[in-house]
Amino acid sequence: MGSLNFLNEIFKGTEEEVTGTGGSNNNTTTITDLFQAITTLWYLVAPTLLAMGELWLRLFAGLFGPIGIVYLVYTNSNTTTNNTKKSKSKSKPPKMSISFGIILTVSSTLILMTDTLYVLQNGPLYGILLFITSICLSIRLCLTYNLNITSIHFGSPIDTVRIKDGLYYNTNNKLVSKIVQNWVPKQLHVYDKDHDATSWMPTGDSRTGLPFILNKYSIDDEPDWVRVFLEVNGNDNDDAIDISFPSSNNMGHDWTKPIYFVLHGLHGGTNEEYIRDLTIRRNKEGSTVIVMIARGLMDTPIKGWNVFHGARTSDVHTAAKTIRNNVLEKHNAKNQNQKQQQILVGVGYSMGGIIMSNYVASYGADVQFDAAIAVSGGLDMRYQAHAYRTQRLWQPMLAGTLRSEFLLGKFGHRVKAKLTKYEFLQIMRATHITDIDRYAIVPLNGFDDVDHYYREMSALGDIPHDVDTDIIPMENTGKIHTVAIPLLVVQALDDPLITWRATIQNEGFMHPNNLVQSGSGNLLLLLTKEGGHVGWPLGVWPGTAKWKWISDVVMSFAQSVDEAKKE
Repeated sequence: MGSLNFLNEIFKGTEEEVTGTGGSNNNTTTITDLFQAITTLWYLVAPTLLAMGELWLRLFAGLFGPIGIVYLVYTNSNTTTNNTKKSKSKSKPPKMSISFGIILTVSSTLILMTDTLYVLQNGPLYGILLFITSICLSIRLCLTYNLNITSIHFGSPIDTVRIKDGLYYNTNNKLVSKIVQNWVPKQLHVYDKDHDATSWMPTGDSRTGLPFILNKYSIDDEPDWVRVFLEVNGNDNDDAIDISFPSSNNMGHDWTKPIYFVLHGLHGGTNEEYIRDLTIRRNKEGSTVIVMIARGLMDTPIKGWNVFHGARTSDVHTAAKTIRNNVLEKHNAKNQNQKQQQILVGVGYSMGGIIMSNYVASYGADVQFDAAIAVSGGLDMRYQAHAYRTQRLWQPMLAGTLRSEFLLGKFGHRVKAKLTKYEFLQIMRATHITDIDRYAIVPLNGFDDVDHYYREMSALGDIPHDVDTDIIPMENTGKIHTVAIPLLVVQALDDPLITWRATIQNEGFMHPNNLVQSGSGNLLLLLTKEGGHVGWPLGVWPGTAKWKWISDVVMSFAQSVDEAKKE
């Protein structure tokens, strides 16, 4: 009844519109409203359920495919043996189990042949051979047992990666070269099976979803957070930051260690497990960790109409500048010895990574960090508008959470008041993040359209795409050329949420070899073939190591920067 009451609240008009002036109009209005309510309820529930079903099938296709082939071979061999012996079984053939086995095997092998992440993992030949084998075995069984022929259609276009994974950087930049030289041992920035990457997770889907299920910290491990609100000049809103001080130092903040300034993901805050992981590990080493909470999340207040959006970098600048002016500069002024200088390192995950890269590119020499790291966050979000696989599989769940917690939670009446009835209806029916952006974020924040919004939120967004090739041309003058500090972008090529094409391309300016040459050469790219979205699981049981790999990448890069600047 709660859903129906909520839908009624959405669609009810004025009293005159609801009651009408005659029986005919009243019936028509009632039928129309009921149809609209049922349609919207479908959009609220069905896309998420369908996405979860397909996603689970894709997660286990790597297991179901080979096992199904074995089952079909075994069933065919039994049939051949029985025919050879001319034995006639009095029981009916197990048509139901054979039909189910055929459907599951063919669909799984078709996924192995066509799915972007499986093809990236295994190459195209593996899936093709399994699919052809399953088809041949299935046809033989269908003819033998007189089964009905069923056609199944799955798959998405193959997005071929022709780029080698690894670390890309500009060797002509002396500071960056020092950082890379200091960045040892090598296993701290290499992710593969030779360096303990989890081998039984077949694709980026499993490397993304399963760590969030397995890598749980207990309540006893929760860092001690202190919340502080910073006034934003010229605005009616305050920045909320959570601070966790070192657990290994009874004196609190350690002036000799890097400070980590963290931007969380789309739905998170300090309750995100990978942020807990980073905080717990770095606190034990003596570093202070600061997490800026996005407007409205973690029950923080929003004053006025300045709701969260991914293109706003001023909050990051204000908070980082306050910390630098009031903490670092005062300390560093008292300690002129270069080896005693403390650095501030920005770290962004997912949406936070997108914002971090955009902030560093937008502010140039005025950036308040000594170095920055963007994890699983793209540089050009215009490509996300056409990332149909993630829109179909992962984003229905993300869109549902974003809609219910942010747009329809305690800010729901404020959102509804500023949007048209059509826009609000489209939010209710949105099945992926791009639709949420198009019908909510764009009108609420004054962007022209979703393309304008994605340009503003991207580090490469101010560079036009070639209209024929849809890639960025080599000759350009974008803000990426003004990056003034070492910026490390970490991206897994099998990321199922943010396509790798939003960070790099097979050709053009966004090819890694060209991208790291931009500006003064302060951009570094760490590309891994596997890892998923903020995943990178380690060991046979990833729940033991949790997010150690990516947390150690952040730590080791920050320490390398610290050492290089003090040399």
